[in-house]
Amino acid sequence: MVLGLLFAGCGYVPSAVYAQKALGESVFVELKVNLPNPENSVELKDLMNKIIIARFQTRVASKEEADSIIIVQIDKIADTTSAISSSAFTTYYRVNAYVTYTYDNKKGTHRSFNAMGYYDYNVSLDNPLTTYNNRYYAINQAFTQTVDQFVAQISFEGQK
Repeated sequence: MVLGLLFAGCGYVPSAVYAQKALGESVFVELKVNLPNPENSVELKDLMNKIIIARFQTRVASKEEADSIIIVQIDKIADTTSAISSSAFTTYYRVNAYVTYTYDNKKGTHRSFNAMGYYDYNVSLDNPLTTYNNRYYAINQAFTQTVDQFVAQISFEGQK
């Protein structure tokens, strides 16, 4: 009770309120699959659907019923060496994920946001499957950073 009065007294408004102003009550997520990374592409769409429900507090709807459509396009995923062993083998990579988020709503608003996230992962010279799993996890962590940037942008758009 006291905490509620404190937040109400200081003018705190949850970001979900602003996101709903920008997106409406229902959202459809359309994915442009990144062919070199189809599994990670699907993970990104699943993450977006979870964000719509948890952070935006709206519902996922069909394209026809949605108040807004969010198009998610993975522009590029790039690996760069971040550490080399004394034997001149790469031991750590940094994966950079570049994603474009576009949303259209029934009010006629059309916006695009470019986001970039990164995450470091280690290489296993003994087991390529370990390296693959580490890279897969790193890409998903980089996507989480881009989604966080998109959430911030949508909340900002809803304040206008």
